[in-house]
Amino acid sequence: MLAWLVPAGVILASSGWLGLIEPTETRYAEIAREMLASGDWLIPHLNRISHFDKPPLAYWCSAAGMAFLGVNEWGARVFAALAAGFALWCTARIARHAGREWPAFTGTDAAANADDPARARATLAPLVLASTFLFFAISHQLASDIFLAAAVAGFYAAIFDPRARGTVWPFVALGIGFMTKGPVVFVTTVLPVLLAAAWARDRALVRWLGNPWGWLVFAVIGLPWYLAVVVATRGLLPYFLHHQLWERYATTTNHRGGPIYYFIVLILVGTLPWTWAALREWSRAALGGARRAPSDALLASWILLPLTFFSFSGSKLPAYILPLYPGLAVLASRWPSPARAGRWLKVAGITFAILVAALAAVTPFDARLGSPKDLAQKLKDSRRAGEPVVEYGTFNAGVPFYLRETIPMLEVTRDLEFEAPASRAGTILSRDEFRRMVQVRGSGWVVGNQAATEELAKALGLKVSLVAGSGNQSLLLLQRS
Repeated sequence: MLAWLVPAGVILASSGWLGLIEPTETRYAEIAREMLASGDWLIPHLNRISHFDKPPLAYWCSAAGMAFLGVNEWGARVFAALAAGFALWCTARIARHAGREWPAFTGTDAAANADDPARARATLAPLVLASTFLFFAISHQLASDIFLAAAVAGFYAAIFDPRARGTVWPFVALGIGFMTKGPVVFVTTVLPVLLAAAWARDRALVRWLGNPWGWLVFAVIGLPWYLAVVVATRGLLPYFLHHQLWERYATTTNHRGGPIYYFIVLILVGTLPWTWAALREWSRAALGGARRAPSDALLASWILLPLTFFSFSGSKLPAYILPLYPGLAVLASRWPSPARAGRWLKVAGITFAILVAALAAVTPFDARLGSPKDLAQKLKDSRRAGEPVVEYGTFNAGVPFYLRETIPMLEVTRDLEFEAPASRAGTILSRDEFRRMVQVRGSGWVVGNQAATEELAKALGLKVSLVAGSGNQSLLLLQRS
């Protein structure tokens, strides 16, 4: 059962190797930094502007990490890495209880009936998960998805364990998941359980849903923040329901669309090198779901229902299906016989080591991957006291994070629906305001697209020179003519 500990420790140790990657990681880290600096842990702010795109659990965790380890990559990612480790532990627990040989839903204590195949799978499954390409990549990133994956894994670890299924632990996981990404947590947890119960014709799978104390625990964990911010912010409830739920799923307003087979291809690629084993065992579980153990129906539903749901979504990102990966790892671990499990364990260990080595190899090139760390350091080294800095055209959250200060924005599109005009002062600038700042100080800095900034300088009658970066992530110095 300790096989999860080694990859979890390696993920934790390597979580600070890369600079934060724009746009997702830098956005989460900067929101967390502003929480820590302002002391306002209720309303998330991004560069002083309210940001309600996600519930705050990931921001809270990142801010707590930085409170202990400093405002840097290690502090920002430490709880994301711990969430990945927890997902690995849960995967081992699920694999131990989800074997075909053991009637997982009869209420029997697994510890008393665990056989060698169950132990072998519990050892193999977390290493399979750690060595899949998608899980490894996202386990090293700061975003809400790894926290949701951990909550979903915790939910299934409780559901598959007969000692935990009737307790409040499944509801604790639901509450944490709800505070991570909202109602989507039910798509990866409760709805697959309902499908599995119908598929296997076994009501025992859903009896735990009638626990009133469990739902009370869920409400205590998952609802207070939503109620507090809806009461404090006029118009926020329609924004949550229409923009964050309906538009994200039913439209392509976020410009993250893709073909209906998008996630199928992602499963095929992201599950490597275990794709064939996972899909082979999933087909066995699915085809026998109504005739074999209910655990087969539950594993099959865990993959099938969310995959179908997200395939029809107008917004598609690879991380959306990360909560399926513990289930895929459990399925893949069921293929080898106990005699061959040792060989598979070696392959998983070697694959994981190769991924770690690849991560170390790309660390010097994190700027090419989208990290603004070097650009921000160049700005720190070159900027004189009092010189203004603005972001022009697009907003790069890594710049204020690495500078540890909010940065005024010029012609940047931001959602200002919940901002009073007074709160925008000093945050949103006009061209005239920026020109006056440069005229007073003699020079000023712009982070943005090089060509667009050169056009801006020409329009304002200022001299411009490129200092660092290229393309959309450039640092330019503007001076009086």
